[in-house]
Amino acid sequence: MILKELKEFVAKLPDTMDEFHVVNGEVGVLKEEGSDENLTYRIDKPIIALYVDEKSKEVCLFHQTQEDVNKVLKDGNTTGS
Repeated sequence: MILKELKEFVAKLPDTMDEFHVVNGEVGVLKEEGSDENLTYRIDKPIIALYVDEKSKEVCLFHQTQEDVNKVLKDGNTTGS
């Protein structure tokens, strides 16, 4: 999706949705061993930060604070791999 498409979509939303929360959703399926049944789940995380990377021409919507990101980079792998 490009920013133009997102802007067009948001512009079409009715004013009655102005107080809706914006979240980043993820859907997955849990498969139980030895069973034919699956559990579908959805995890929603609120969007709390926005970052524009002009070099890569990307708009990033984050569900993490800058402090959270800094902690991950300090405690984890900072090479990106």
